[in-house]
Amino acid sequence: MEYKDIIKEAVIDIFSSMVLLDISVIEGSTPVPMEGPMLSSMIGLAGDLQGTVLIHLPAPVAIDITNAFLGLEIDTVDDDVKDAIGELTNMVAGGVKFLLPETDQDIALAIPSVVCGQSYSCEATGKFDRTSVLFELGSGRFVVEMQVKAASSMLRR
Repeated sequence: MEYKDIIKEAVIDIFSSMVLLDISVIEGSTPVPMEGPMLSSMIGLAGDLQGTVLIHLPAPVAIDITNAFLGLEIDTVDDDVKDAIGELTNMVAGGVKFLLPETDQDIALAIPSVVCGQSYSCEATGKFDRTSVLFELGSGRFVVEMQVKAASSMLRR
């Protein structure tokens, strides 16, 4: 199974069972840089698989996800939104770890971090392979990506 398929399955499962929002995958589209206020949440992978799982969302999409996930009526990015998106990233990274075909791998997850702002990028240092999947909700699009250290990966991309 390719990382792209693992990301799709993990995200769709979480949105159908925990967030309860309709979500679709935008196939054949290369994610473009987002404009305006946005959030990026990331969680490191260590051990047999080294890298990062990241979610990049425009602020309105992050707010809608938070409202659905927590049952709130928030209209601006606050600590609840940051916490909810960090937890979403934790669940996605856990889902990815669970779906990896090499079940005997020793993979540890770090604590999620959330960055808010405009016109920034999140890049791993060193030689990493990047896999991105573009998703769409009623309120907009967001990207889930994995940046995996090339030498530690045994999966096809």
